[in-house]
Amino acid sequence: MRVMRPAAHRADMAPVLITNPPDDVRFRDFAEASVGEPAETTRLQAIIRTRYPEAVVRARDLSGEQLTVWYVYRDGRWVA
Repeated sequence: MRVMRPAAHRADMAPVLITNPPDDVRFRDFAEASVGEPAETTRLQAIIRTRYPEAVVRARDLSGEQLTVWYVYRDGRWVA
């Protein structure tokens, strides 16, 4: 996992991306570079799919969590 620009509040920060598979550095770097303003899961997914057609981006929504966390799956699902 690689953390992007952490900040104190959800509204003031870029999302933390948890990419899978975690050892695909090219995929992770491309995903991180593709997060725009405003940061939206559907926008990021569309951009990533230009290179990784099966990619899926999902927001994590835990009650009380201060971070914005997105799961980014290169193959559309978790790969162990």
